[in-house]
Amino acid sequence: MTGRIVILTGERDVGKSTVCRKTIALAQARQHTCCGIMTLSRPDGNREALDASTGNVRRLTLEPDVLSGVTQGRFRFDPEALAWGNDVLTHVLACDLLVVDEVGPLEVERGEGWLKAFDVLREAKFTLALVVVRPELLVQVQLRLPASATAVFTVTPQNRDGLPEVLLGVLRAK
Repeated sequence: MTGRIVILTGERDVGKSTVCRKTIALAQARQHTCCGIMTLSRPDGNREALDASTGNVRRLTLEPDVLSGVTQGRFRFDPEALAWGNDVLTHVLACDLLVVDEVGPLEVERGEGWLKAFDVLREAKFTLALVVVRPELLVQVQLRLPASATAVFTVTPQNRDGLPEVLLGVLRAK
């Protein structure tokens, strides 16, 4: 399988994860297989990790009063949830759509987090992969991925509602 990698980038809270979630829903509705890991924001500020294949969810961030965990910025990540997410990525089978949301400072700057994502993306057992990356980390992530397989879409308030259909078109064109 020859995988095409699309990086979704854009400012915080612009809707990158929402684009991924809607693209997964469109792909599943058309009987495409989806896999990977997504980070979901909750109204209380906490984060959860979602297995795109099974729908299983794990709490990703710990309460502020918990002193253990992996601290990155304002978040304290549950090491067990990070291990679970890496296990999800390690066991990805060939799929139509792979989602990795997100590759951020934890992975790029600290060598923690969803590190297995880089291996899975290099193996290319997917038709299309969507990888969420912050603008300030874009070049560092691109250097770790196959150059010939990477396109970049910047998510903006103007294009975010239409991007899932565009990305589905990229998937179906393969």
